[in-house]
Amino acid sequence: MSTSTSSPSRKPRIFKVATDGKIYCNHDMVAICRVAGNRSTRPSHAFYGCPLWPSMDCKFFIWKEDVDAIFAGHEYRKVLELRNNALEIKIANLEVEKMMLEEENKNLKLKMAKSTFVSKKYYIICIVIVVYLLSFLY
Repeated sequence: MSTSTSSPSRKPRIFKVATDGKIYCNHDMVAICRVAGNRSTRPSHAFYGCPLWPSMDCKFFIWKEDVDAIFAGHEYRKVLELRNNALEIKIANLEVEKMMLEEENKNLKLKMAKSTFVSKKYYIICIVIVVYLLSFLY
């Protein structure tokens, strides 16, 4: 979460930002960048708003220049880089875990195949013994 404070008299706005820089409205949907009309206090200025406007608008609104001022700082860029590095490490760990699980799965399948073969072998031996014993009865 980030806060926007380009003017000390304005109340800070809280909004969500993804690691790729996309801004989310209160519906957790990617906010749409629009341009203010002539009746606005800031005509022709860009702003982010709810993509469901006007039908189901969540009243999310923030000026693009306020967002740009926050992203211009090097500190936020460093945070994003650290998150990106952490995610890359997590992906690498998951790939190793996947390889280990695939190997374990392969070994379990081999074990099961051997077990099935051994049980079939004993089943056949039992049948041969039963047939052999039955031959003495008749």
